Amino acid sequence: MTWTLLHERMAFMANVIKAAETDPEAALALADGSSEVSRLFGGEEGLLLSLRQRWMTMLVAKLDQAAHDGVAAERVLADLAAAEPGLHALLEIASRRSLRLRSLSGGERRAMELLGGPGDRQTVA
Repeated sequence: MTWTLLHERMAFMANVIKAAETDPEAALALADGSSEVSRLFGGEEGLLLSLRQRWMTMLVAKLDQAAHDGVAAERVLADLAAAEPGLHALLEIASRRSLRLRSLSGGERRAMELLGGPGDRQTVA
């Protein structure tokens, strides 16, 4: 992938996420109707997978910091969903539309279990 293509993909996702803040179904329908989706992502599922990767990258980074700060993983997830309402809404739609995306939802829970703050862990004495 070239830098130009990467920047085009990032800009496209940013526009879809922004539009999804007001109407996620319409934003996804508009994106799906665009010829750019096929060129940039190989189709709707490629776009949804890229959005999912974006979410997971942000979540893992925030969980890493939260573990250092002693913040609970559930709080991190709630804060991220509030900070990224468009992206969160798109991923909710994606999990209903795509079995492949739905199967990846366990990754979020695993990341929270692995990187959750001290309050999320139980100690066995």
